[in-house]
Amino acid sequence: MLNSAELKELIAATQAHIRLRASVIEKDYYVTQVIHTLSNLENEYFRLVFCGGTCLAKAHQIVHRMSEDVDFKIQPKQVEIPFSKTRFLKELKQFRAYIQSQINLVAGLTASEPIVRNEGRYSRIDLTYPSSFATDVGLRPHILLEFTLSDVRRDVVDLPVKTLIETNLKNVVLLPPCLTSCVTVDETAIEKWVGLTRRIIAIERGHHEDDKSLIRHVYDLNAIQQADKIHSIFFTLAKDIVINDAKQFKNQHPEYSINPSDEIILSLALLKSKTEWNKRYQEFVETMVFDNKSVLEYDKAITIIELISSKVINNLNQ
Repeated sequence: MLNSAELKELIAATQAHIRLRASVIEKDYYVTQVIHTLSNLENEYFRLVFCGGTCLAKAHQIVHRMSEDVDFKIQPKQVEIPFSKTRFLKELKQFRAYIQSQINLVAGLTASEPIVRNEGRYSRIDLTYPSSFATDVGLRPHILLEFTLSDVRRDVVDLPVKTLIETNLKNVVLLPPCLTSCVTVDETAIEKWVGLTRRIIAIERGHHEDDKSLIRHVYDLNAIQQADKIHSIFFTLAKDIVINDAKQFKNQHPEYSINPSDEIILSLALLKSKTEWNKRYQEFVETMVFDNKSVLEYDKAITIIELISSKVINNLNQ
């Protein structure tokens, strides 16, 4: 592990190549260490698969932004004889404890007590890291690490993950090379679209606490679209996930359960009409995106998401 002076020197050198604040590059250094620690972590019954926006940014390199949250799916492995629910949850709990023990080995990081929900199918840990810089607007003072028990719908791909320092300073190697099991771009895109179009209206109705970071999905989905990574399978799987979410959130979001198409349309209308979301988009692009050449103006970005959404809604109504 680098000492503070060495890290500061490398951060300054990296800033000559990339349009990001020092605090962002510093956080990325610790985020990448966490990803490496968890890469290919598995036991007899479960394995971890990297997913979400940080996977898009650091593994697939589809989005050109800092992503500070680390998301992993806990994928159950096939077993010859299915477990009882009690046995399954016991094995899941043991795997979560193993994950926690590995996180505790990362030098310099302090892990919070995990928050566990839905019988252990979801858990989150906040990781405090040593910082030499003031926390800027748009950047959390900790690393948010989330685990969700989930099947992986598409094939997993194994990809390298590097720090921003290593990516920009070609002769610098800070972490031993390794491959990380990752969710595909199209599966990530589906989950981002579903999350965005459900939660915007859920926030408006008071079903969900406000989350300004949701606006990242607008940027990400447009970057994925520009990379020509939204294919026909997107619309097929999006329909399946919407139907599943309508059942899963029927108590928390009854309107979505009754008519998801209407809720999706209302979310899009809110993204267009509420200036707050436009401001959040501008702030996000300014503070978190390091290559803004392909960033669309907000109105154009929302139009793209409307076009994607209309195809999903047509599928839903068939």
